[in-house]
Amino acid sequence: MSSELLTALVVVPSCLVVVALFAMMWLEARSPREKYVAIAAGSVLAVWLALTALLAWRGEFIQPDAKTTPPVGINLVVVFAGLAASLAGSPTLRRLLANQRNLIRLNVWRLEGFVFLLLAANGQMPWLWALPSGIGDVLIGSTAFWVASRLDSPGGTRRAVIFNVLGLVDLIVAVGLGITTNAGPAQLFLTTPTSELVTHFPLALVPTFLVPLAFAVHIVSLSQLVGGSWRSAWAMPSERRLR
Repeated sequence: MSSELLTALVVVPSCLVVVALFAMMWLEARSPREKYVAIAAGSVLAVWLALTALLAWRGEFIQPDAKTTPPVGINLVVVFAGLAASLAGSPTLRRLLANQRNLIRLNVWRLEGFVFLLLAANGQMPWLWALPSGIGDVLIGSTAFWVASRLDSPGGTRRAVIFNVLGLVDLIVAVGLGITTNAGPAQLFLTTPTSELVTHFPLALVPTFLVPLAFAVHIVSLSQLVGGSWRSAWAMPSERRLR
């Protein structure tokens, strides 16, 4: 696959995810403060994507040697900490993310997994990583709108919980195989090729931006589905009856 095509297949969906998240928060805003938080959060997402793309372009996520801690792993720890702090520290942000259907629909970007299968078929990524990661992502992405549309039906909440859990498992498997099939201290599988391409621009945007964002969306969704505290004041009567 050419670098130009791969760039388009990764960068465009990444930008669309940022736009979709901002639009979701903006539509949920009911006060000037909430609109301000929506704009601030959307701006942070855009800057995060731009900074991540710049670092990937400069090769900052490429594994330098077999002993150094994987840069992608370090990035994930830092990003997860930042996302957790933002969600825990801002009740307004949590309220803006209370539309359960839209949260689930956001997972449609996981159709990106089809690109992983194409890369493996072209000999650019190992099948050991691409097959479970690609198929898992495609299954999550292709069922997102169906799960969201049936949230009001009998068993809809349970179905959404299972959907989110499977989505998280898919992400964990993808990250784990990505690290263990690439040269570095955590490499367990010697594949040809390795998964080094996922540390290069533009594919590096997947583990450093899209994956942690998808992980956060699943966690937020599950927190509402299981605990209900975030969405209790925003849920429609039909949604409350599900509980």
